[in-house]
Amino acid sequence: MTDRSEYELELTINRHFIKRVIIDQHYKENHPDVTDEIILELVASLDGEDFPVEVQKGDFEYLTVEPAFREEAPYRLIMVICIYDDYLGVINAFRVERGKHEKK
Repeated sequence: MTDRSEYELELTINRHFIKRVIIDQHYKENHPDVTDEIILELVASLDGEDFPVEVQKGDFEYLTVEPAFREEAPYRLIMVICIYDDYLGVINAFRVERGKHEKK
């Protein structure tokens, strides 16, 4: 298994135009119910949104989005945006408790 998978996906998050999504594959160790396809659906649903940046390190902005919904199920996405390139990295993604979040 490779460490990362890369996909073409155009969207805007935090006013950054994204052309590629790179997904770290270590999420599969603890979250076998999640797939790259689910992650891509979740990321695509964030198009045009702005989220608080938790940490900026050099050229990277780290953020956590919770909840992101797929079929009314809430997920947490831990991501990084490269501010001088056109990609978004997904560090981790997993389901969170349904009772914790009400879909708006």
